[in-house]
Amino acid sequence: MTKSGEIILIVSAVCLFSLFGVIQAEAEAPTQTQTQFHVEGKVYCDFCRALFENRLSKPMPDAEVRLQCRNQTDDTVTLTVEGQTDERGVYSLLVERDHEDEICEMILMKSSMDDCTEIPNEGHAKESARITITNNNGMSETTRHANPLFFLKKEASPECDEVFKELELLPEEINKS
Repeated sequence: MTKSGEIILIVSAVCLFSLFGVIQAEAEAPTQTQTQFHVEGKVYCDFCRALFENRLSKPMPDAEVRLQCRNQTDDTVTLTVEGQTDERGVYSLLVERDHEDEICEMILMKSSMDDCTEIPNEGHAKESARITITNNNGMSETTRHANPLFFLKKEASPECDEVFKELELLPEEINKS
C-alpha cells in the first residue's frame, strides 16, 4: 500500500469513529419530554426583619411552598408544583420537562410558625425566587437551587442589635435597602 493510501485509510477511520461518537451522543442525550429537574431551596424565619439570612435566622420546617411557571407571552400558568419543607427547612420538588420559555418562581404559601408569618412585600424584598428550569443554559446538572425564601417575625428579636453591630450595619441602613 502506498503512503497516500495509508493516509486515506487513517483519515477514513478517524472520520468513521467520529461519526459513531456523534451518533452515540445523540442517542444518549435526553429529550425535553424525558427531562426531569429537582428544584431545591430553603425557607427560614427572619428573626431580625433584616430581609437577609443571618445567624439568628431559623430554618422553618413544614413551611408550604409553590413552584409556578408562566408563559412569557400571555402570562398563563403552565406549571404548578406544591411542596413542604423538611425538618431542616429545605424543600425539594420534582419538575417534569424543560421550561425554557417560561418564567418560573418559587413562592411562599404558608408559614409553620405562628409568630413568623409575614411575607415580605415587593416594596422591601421579593416574596419569590426566580429559577431557570432548562438544559439550554450551560448547566449540565438537573438540580436547580433557588435563593432562600423567608417569612418575617412579627417583632424583631432584641439580639438583633448585636447582629447588626457585628455586620457593621445600622437598623436604618437595613430598612432603606
